[in-house]
This record gives sequence, structure tokens and C-alpha cells, in this order.
Amino acid sequence: MNQEKTTKLRSIFLAAAAILVIAATGASAQQKLGDLVAEGGFEWTIGTWEATTDDGEKLELEYKWELDKHLIIMKLKMPDNEFRGMIYYKPTDDQVVQVTVDKKGGTGKGIWEPAGDKVILRHEHTDADWQTQKMAIAHSKVDNNTMRWEIHEIYSSGELSDYPNFTLDLKRQKKTAKAKK
Repeated sequence: MNQEKTTKLRSIFLAAAAILVIAATGASAQQKLGDLVAEGGFEWTIGTWEATTDDGEKLELEYKWELDKHLIIMKLKMPDNEFRGMIYYKPTDDQVVQVTVDKKGGTGKGIWEPAGDKVILRHEHTDADWQTQKMAIAHSKVDNNTMRWEIHEIYSSGELSDYPNFTLDLKRQKKTAKAKK
């Protein structure tokens, strides 16, 4: 009788261990950011981009993969400021998140969402003097070497303005020998 209980207990223990192993394997096989970007068809955004505003000011942007495509590092350089950001997938919220810091002490946070053939960053930036701006930047592919940014206002309801306040075309920059090293 004791041997029967021991065998039953051992079977239950082995079944529980198998469930834990399967659950742990599933957790380690979480979808990564690179998979989401590829599934959405937005791999074209990765790279180095430049634009010149109507005022003749230069803007430099880079989206670069890191950590086996679990992370995108964003670098944005404008005439009056520079920004660095990290973009990553947060599985607990099922969201692609961006956090940003600028050289003047400002910080930002945002959420990336696909919208048809565009990918939209809803972003909130707080300057060092505590002034907060909310905006959405819609990224769309014009051609293999051109990305269009449409900057939209975000209303208090959370809705985007119907028309962009500002549009900017960025041109893909070819890798130089220095960049390859």
C-alpha cells in the first residue's frame, strides 16, 4: 500500500516538474522586438537617416539593433539638442516602449503602435524646466531611401489630430567605411 502511494506521489511530482519545465521553456521563448518589427513590415526603419528642415537645419537620426534584436537604440541629433533612446518590447503589457533622454536634462516616454503601413510613436517629453509636450510621430516609407515623419498633436482625449502639424522627409544614409568598422 505504501509503495502504491509512493508511486502515485512520484507520478504527481514528475507531472508537476514537467509542467514547470514546459512553462519555463515557453517563458524563455517570448517574442522579441525583432520579430514584432519584422511581422509588422517595419524593418526598413532601421538605419541612419538625415533631413534638412525648411529653415535649413540638419536633423540626424539612427535606429540601430542591439542585444540580439531585443533592443533598438535611437539617436537623434538636432541643431539645438540631442536625444538618446531605447526601444524595447514589454511582454507584460504587450507594448513596444521607448524611453528617451536629451542632453539638456529632459526625459521622455512613449509607445509604438502599427497603423496600416505606418508605425506611430506616441511620445510625451518633459523638458528640464518641467514643460511637457505630447506628440505622435507617424513613420511611413516613401521609398527604399526615404522615410516620412508626420508630427501630430495628441488631444486631451488621446486622439491624434487629423492632419500633421509638420511633415519631414528623411533620406537613408549609406554606411561609410568608418561606420562599418
